Amino acid sequence: MRSMTGYGRIEENIGNYSYTVEIKSLNGKHLNIKTNLPWIYSSLELKVNDILKKYFKRGSLNVYIDIRLIQPKDIIKIDKALAKSYYDALNELAKYLHLSDLPDLELLVKFKEIMRYSIDEKDLEAIWDGLEIVVKKAIEKVIETQKSEGEKINKVIMEYVDNIENITNDIEKYAGDMKKYYSDKLKESLKDLDLEIEYNKERLEYEIALILERGDITEEIDRLKMHIKKFRDVALSNVEAMGQNLDFLAQEMHREFNTIASKSKLKEITALSIDGRLFVNKIKEQVQNIH
Repeated sequence: MRSMTGYGRIEENIGNYSYTVEIKSLNGKHLNIKTNLPWIYSSLELKVNDILKKYFKRGSLNVYIDIRLIQPKDIIKIDKALAKSYYDALNELAKYLHLSDLPDLELLVKFKEIMRYSIDEKDLEAIWDGLEIVVKKAIEKVIETQKSEGEKINKVIMEYVDNIENITNDIEKYAGDMKKYYSDKLKESLKDLDLEIEYNKERLEYEIALILERGDITEEIDRLKMHIKKFRDVALSNVEAMGQNLDFLAQEMHREFNTIASKSKLKEITALSIDGRLFVNKIKEQVQNIH
């Protein structure tokens, strides 16, 4: 079980480049990736995102990437003709406005078009080879923290599941008292009518059977047991989108408790079904943070 909350940071030198990759993972219903990458390497963003999608199916990922040269390399190209054109234009403007200050280098470098970054395909491939290694190591760190947090969540959820199982067993025990309950209620109703009549025992049994059939919760109890077993199986598996699977099973358990409460007239069963729904709601809160 993995939480959607995790963190990983790796700094490593590979070849002529120094890499820093930091990944923060937070809760999110769907996968949302925000990558902060130096614009000169923006063409690598899709490759980074493709790797992330292999390891994360849900959550909000904030990814920070920094790439720096270790040794100087000729990757900056100067557009000398454009620089001369800017200088001449600024010089002409200064004269026109009768300004004493003439354009200098500090002013010219503010025009970004003059200095251009240029990375050839071979260098870009080398940068990606190193970046891919560091990104995967950062992902491993994130998953490690997610699993650690997931173990804590799993412990809490399993306690809730144990409570739900105990409640289900108690409901099953009280379900056996349903016949006596309805029989007593019918007899009391007949006495309240204050009629001096003899009621047919077989007819009374028939009426009780009809009521019991309408209020039968055997199927709901069986389905609850099935959902509980399935929930445990999924929680112990490596199934993808585990959080979504567990959330679905929690909804199914909630539905069964609702049906039991609507069918049964025993106050003990009604109280137990309310307790069951409370624990299911607690599970639903927890599974929202499961990857």
